[in-house]
Amino acid sequence: MRRLITSAAQRLFLTEGYESTTIRRIAEAIEYTPGAIYSYFKDKDAILYALHQQGFIELERRLLTTLTPGQRALVQLRELGQAFLAFSRDNPEMYHLMFVAHATSRALHAADEWPEGKRVYDALRGLVVRAIAEGEIRPGDPEVIAFGLWAIAHGAATLEICDRCIVVPDARRATIAAEAFQYLLGTMSCESASPLGQRLPTAESDAGTEARAGVGAALPSTNPDGDLDVAEP
Repeated sequence: MRRLITSAAQRLFLTEGYESTTIRRIAEAIEYTPGAIYSYFKDKDAILYALHQQGFIELERRLLTTLTPGQRALVQLRELGQAFLAFSRDNPEMYHLMFVAHATSRALHAADEWPEGKRVYDALRGLVVRAIAEGEIRPGDPEVIAFGLWAIAHGAATLEICDRCIVVPDARRATIAAEAFQYLLGTMSCESASPLGQRLPTAESDAGTEARAGVGAALPSTNPDGDLDVAEP
């Protein structure tokens, strides 16, 4: 029943707008009474938050796929950023709901915590700590470095899904977000023989590197059978 409700709510939020959608309208869409919906969700914000959680299930699944054991931390940081940006491009409405929507923010403020976002951020921070320890990026405060990477990835994703990349020449718009994230990583790299913003090593070039412990544990196993309509990579 929860899946039926959230699926109907998602369609209505996208087609009619969140503010215009009522519990009664959702009930009509699934041919149940409003009371039936209230037995599962206390209000419309709770339904929205449940959709937000389902979005993070898919995001975490993609990130877990990206974190291949044996890759260098710097390579994993780049791949994590690319997977994050790809998710936002493939699911712009869901990304907005997860990271931007004011209605979602109300639920977060009420709870004073964001476990879904923290799991993703902790995975990023864990890679930063590892990259510093292994001498791949310049020493610094891991919190500041991780937050900077998080900020540029989110900022670039938001500019893309809100069509604010029109300030960039047409030929660069499809790749500018990924290039910006890679450039920032390049400025942090300890590989000083190459200029800042260099092309970072790929997983293929790292094939002979000795396997190291990954940070996939920061992202718990997720249920891929959620009812969210999100695009596969």
